Amino acid sequence: MRIPKRVLKIASWILAIVVGILIVVYIGISIMIGWGINKESRSAMARFAGDRIEALIALVDCQDCRLEDRNHGVWALGQLRDKRALPELYKYRTGKPCNHSRQICQYEISKAIRWTEGNSYMLPQIWRVMVRD
Repeated sequence: MRIPKRVLKIASWILAIVVGILIVVYIGISIMIGWGINKESRSAMARFAGDRIEALIALVDCQDCRLEDRNHGVWALGQLRDKRALPELYKYRTGKPCNHSRQICQYEISKAIRWTEGNSYMLPQIWRVMVRD
C-alpha cells in the first residue's frame, strides 16, 4: 500500500511545526533559567563576598536568611554545577523527607548534588551565555 504524496507532505509539515515549537520552548526555558541564575547570583553577591559560587554557597549556609532564598541558592548552584559547592550541598543533605518549613528542600539538594557530580543528564545549557559576573 502506497501512502499518497499529499499525506506525506502534510505529515512532514506537521513534524516540522512540532520540531519548531519544541525548539522555541527549549530556547524560552533556557532564557528563563539564565535569567533566574543571574538574579539569584547577583542577589547573593550583593549580600556576601566572593565570586558567584562563593556568594551562593554563603547564601545556602546563611542561618539568618529566608529558607526560600537558601533554596533558590541551592537551585542556582545545581544549575551552575561547580564542584566547589559539593561540600556545602552534602552538609545539608539529610536523606529524610522534605520539611519545607524548617529545612532546605531535600529534593533540590539531591538534584543539585547529582547535577554537580555529573551523575544526571542535562540538555546543553545554552543559557550559560547569559550568565554574567
